[in-house]
Amino acid sequence: MFSRIFNKVHLFTISIFGILVSACSRDDLNVRQSTLDPKGPVAKMQFDVFMDTVWLVLVLFAIVGGLLVYAVIRFRARAGEDTRPKVEEGHGNPLVEIGLITASIGALVFIAIPTLSAIWYTDDVPAEAIPASKLSAWYQHLDENGKENYPKALAGDVLEIDVIGKQWWFRFEYPQLGLTADAKHTVPNEIVIPRGKAVRLNLRSEDVIHSFWLPKIAGKVDLMPGRKNKMWIQADQVGHYYGQCAEFCGDSHAYMLFRCNVVEPEEFAKWVKAQKAEAAPVEPNSKAEKGKALFAAKTCAMCHNISGHFGAGNFAPDLTHVASRRSLAGAWLDNRDRKAQLALEVQTKNTESTTPVDPAVLKANLIKWIGSSGTSHGIDGQPTKDVKPGNRMHYYKMFNVVSLNESHQQFTAEELDCLAEYLLTLK
Repeated sequence: MFSRIFNKVHLFTISIFGILVSACSRDDLNVRQSTLDPKGPVAKMQFDVFMDTVWLVLVLFAIVGGLLVYAVIRFRARAGEDTRPKVEEGHGNPLVEIGLITASIGALVFIAIPTLSAIWYTDDVPAEAIPASKLSAWYQHLDENGKENYPKALAGDVLEIDVIGKQWWFRFEYPQLGLTADAKHTVPNEIVIPRGKAVRLNLRSEDVIHSFWLPKIAGKVDLMPGRKNKMWIQADQVGHYYGQCAEFCGDSHAYMLFRCNVVEPEEFAKWVKAQKAEAAPVEPNSKAEKGKALFAAKTCAMCHNISGHFGAGNFAPDLTHVASRRSLAGAWLDNRDRKAQLALEVQTKNTESTTPVDPAVLKANLIKWIGSSGTSHGIDGQPTKDVKPGNRMHYYKMFNVVSLNESHQQFTAEELDCLAEYLLTLK
């Protein structure tokens, strides 16, 4: 009877397992933040270590599970047998015990070797990746006007990016290329890197512990206040990648995202030049001009920098080229047409494919973000839910200075429209 029951359970288990396996495919792994779809050497190394562990665990499961099933069947109680436990004196089987200890040590070594290799490999840019990644190898020292793109002393260095974590967004600076807070040019929430080139990331935090995680390109490394951490990344395919903070850091930790745009080296040089450009002047007597005046009157300029228009703010994200970004509010709001984007991903079977910024979507996001963010009510006076709970925009005690009054900005629908029109000019 037991055999019949076991055979039925066995067949049922095999059937369920077969259905689950048949439902899996390579396409199922191609999601926006899949660690099982590596697109760079660091992510590939970490994936290989993970798979080594998976295969070892499967072998152990098969051995232990197989022995358990064998013991249950081989030594089961049979009809007419005395089922009372028999106590036998003894100290076990030395050969089995030594064998198990040896096997356990072997399993640990099997995991330790690739794990240690991966730790050393991911710690800093490996020697074999440096020759092709030196600035002199792919990024021109002089631009078309004969001006230095970077000091000649840095020609033998790889590209370095400073990653600064804040509640709740990331700021990216390129000190070798002049995109820094001191130069009034920084890049919030959308890091851009050249394809096929190793990049060193210097990780810092200005408040609490954060964690930089870009699943398809690299693993997680913490940003810790008062401590300098580093990592390196390299992307092998052009695309729009998705990352986020992976360490709980406060109210809006789950909303602390970022994007990574991987472009060809030639496009990267053009992007740097565009980022250094100042904001274009606004059209006189337009909504945008009214929005610019509101930007100053509502104290937005105290925290935000717009090179060429306002230069005092260094506390909040740089908005000089905000209209060119595919995301807003710490990458929580997507500035692309959602249906068009999803259709493109399905068509190309590639989540790194991307549509351009949709001005209508961007304007709606700007109004939503500015109009409700950090306030307890909307423009209609009714309670509203914050886009990012706990954020500091226009409802907080500025810089926690006791002598400053608590800011509490409110906007009419017309003011929001004018502000959005102004920000739309910042491309």
